[in-house]
Amino acid sequence: MLYNPALSATLTIFSGLPGTGKTTLARRLAAQLGKPLLRIDDLVAIIPAGMREQADPYWETLIGILLVLAESQLAIGVSVVIDSVFMGADRRLAQEIAERHGAAFRPIYTFVSDEQVWRGRVEERAASAPPEDGAATWERIQEQRKSFEAWQTGSALFLDGMAPVEENLVEALWY
Repeated sequence: MLYNPALSATLTIFSGLPGTGKTTLARRLAAQLGKPLLRIDDLVAIIPAGMREQADPYWETLIGILLVLAESQLAIGVSVVIDSVFMGADRRLAQEIAERHGAAFRPIYTFVSDEQVWRGRVEERAASAPPEDGAATWERIQEQRKSFEAWQTGSALFLDGMAPVEENLVEALWY
């Protein structure tokens, strides 16, 4: 039997609403594993500032681009970490891509169990970010929340942003 590197590849997706710790953990995990990190924020950042407010209709296209990039890596046996909200249907598409390439699928859902702490983090980040960064506002997150499909228990690793980052990183590495 020929060696198939894809069998050892893993697609790890970080899902959760803004301000829950996805990016921090995704960066740390990718660095620890020495794997590529694909971030939706990097794609959004290349959109000219004046067009960013109209990016919502293209959200699915941007997610599609991330998944195509991930698929090209999985096809050659390279594991990938993706940092995005992953609202619902895009999660299933990511899983199908992993399955198509014989790769393990490891979804990680981040949340903050204390809503006041979460809101404070979001508002602090929005206040300190330059306007052109397009940092999520609490009001914007509440709109996203309406369309965000709840993760079912057992379908992903659940990591609470109230826990220390190091503790969550250990859990993600174990997973």
